[in-house]
Amino acid sequence: MRVIFQIHMNTYIVKGLQILSVTVLFSLIFSESALPVETVLIGINVPLTGVYSKQGEDELRAYKLAIAKINKQGGILGKKIVYSVKDTQNSAEETRKNTKELIQNGAVLITGGSSSAEAAVQAEECQKAGVIFMAGQTHANEITGKDGHRHTFRWYNNAHQSAKALAHTLIKRYGSNARYAFIYADYSWGRSVLGSLRKIVEENGGQTILEIPTPLGAESYIAPLLKVKVAEPDVLVVIAFGQDMVNCLQQTTRLELKKKMAVVVPLMEINMAEALGPEIMQGVITTMCWYHGLAEIYPGSKEFVDIFKKEYSQMPGSGAAAAWVDILQYADAVERAQSFDHYQVIGALEDHHFTLLLGDEYWRKWDHQAIRPTFVAVGKAPGEVKDPWDLFTITFIREGQELARTREENPVQLEPMP
Repeated sequence: MRVIFQIHMNTYIVKGLQILSVTVLFSLIFSESALPVETVLIGINVPLTGVYSKQGEDELRAYKLAIAKINKQGGILGKKIVYSVKDTQNSAEETRKNTKELIQNGAVLITGGSSSAEAAVQAEECQKAGVIFMAGQTHANEITGKDGHRHTFRWYNNAHQSAKALAHTLIKRYGSNARYAFIYADYSWGRSVLGSLRKIVEENGGQTILEIPTPLGAESYIAPLLKVKVAEPDVLVVIAFGQDMVNCLQQTTRLELKKKMAVVVPLMEINMAEALGPEIMQGVITTMCWYHGLAEIYPGSKEFVDIFKKEYSQMPGSGAAAAWVDILQYADAVERAQSFDHYQVIGALEDHHFTLLLGDEYWRKWDHQAIRPTFVAVGKAPGEVKDPWDLFTITFIREGQELARTREENPVQLEPMP
């Protein structure tokens, strides 16, 4: 294809102001094989700066791979996917602004986010506009609970699922009378995880002796960790994510708290763990919604890991896994509905069973939470790791139906379908 540009410039003087008028005239000469292809826009809204930037970058890489895979296969209903990327900056306000812009630009799907605060505002704006929102890395119960919407779907697991998955391991290792201290991120996600895990622990006889809120983006955790050191719990639970979790565990190690108490991180992501290494991650108990080591078990995970590793020379994290599933499941739903109409796509997703990265999973109709396993893992000792990404042993797999909230536990009412 050859593009010829002709540019004409005229200068006007209007009330003392010089205005440059630029007219761009162009003609396109096509060969028959270069005829324009109809496209469809997907909006990607992820943190590329701030404390969750590594997670946002991980998601973006998987989004690009999934879109390339679909386009190579002919697109969606014959339309090639184009995408627009926005930086949320770990800010709910910026996320909302981005979402509105993407909707105004004609996006048929909005996806992304590495925090529940980001997910909540995207879900709200997409519901208003009648645009599907496939949530990225978001763990708070509220996203498919009190803040749930008909146009929102979440593959990532939630705080309730993580807490129930952890309960068996915590009781088995530390007994039913263990004393717990919680350091938690003081926003919707941190409070959601704290509430779910504390409830499970106390129902089984555990005792909460300390809970300390910390701001998003905290660099120093020394003051709250010194309070934990004085309280001498049996278990320290660190509810932090991204760079915050990295900072907190580094300082936990510096104060030698792991010699006096167990350390639990309710939600883990491989990019955080890799930044810390096995010396710090050793013995840390956690849960994951997905781990690259599952490639040894599930063919779909192996395909994804192989593609990601070949392109980026590193392992994908759980946020990348969510991004991969979101794009492929949306495309599949449109193909099955034979329409981009948002209500028809919703109908194609609700109660739909699929096998992609794991075994059989499905999108539950009444709250749009994916029902899938949660994996309990423990950090390997330095002598056990094979490479910088081989940091965990999966010790327990809890099936989704065992962990999912019941209607009584989650009385969400999604907006009615027309």
